[in-house]
Amino acid sequence: MYMVSRPYVRSSSRCCIFCSCLNIQYFTTACGILKIIQLVLGSICQSIMLFYGTKYMPTFGTSYESFLTTVAGCLMTTSVISVSYLLSKNTEVLVRSTLFEIMFGIFASICYFSSSSLLTMAVYMLLFPIFMTVPFTSLFSSIILAYTIGFILSALYALDAYWAFKYYKGFP
Repeated sequence: MYMVSRPYVRSSSRCCIFCSCLNIQYFTTACGILKIIQLVLGSICQSIMLFYGTKYMPTFGTSYESFLTTVAGCLMTTSVISVSYLLSKNTEVLVRSTLFEIMFGIFASICYFSSSSLLTMAVYMLLFPIFMTVPFTSLFSSIILAYTIGFILSALYALDAYWAFKYYKGFP
């Protein structure tokens, strides 16, 4: 196989042609690992809500739609950003040096916090009586897991916005 070395890859490392066009090094940084964690946790939240929550959607009211919309929107945007960074080092440098990641991180953090709070209230006010009549259902614990992960994602997106702000201002 033909070996190539890229300028942004360490000079001692070699990579095959297929790997040379990918910016895999980004996912070894703290920001890249944070993006991977956001993708994994967002996927878990979306899976839980679609698997367990769809049947009880009328019971949850707008909290279900709010949380699922937040998860879907943030998961899609984070996926697009991650794939863009994976495919191009230039995209990583250009996008991270703009206000987009800062604004997205702040917006995602606020949306996750508010929709998780709304889902928390709905679970304890609307779903708890159902849980008391049918005690062996896994719905209650799975929705609790979903909004707990939502609060964690809120903090992770706030951290991501902070790191993006530091990068934007030129701090290491």
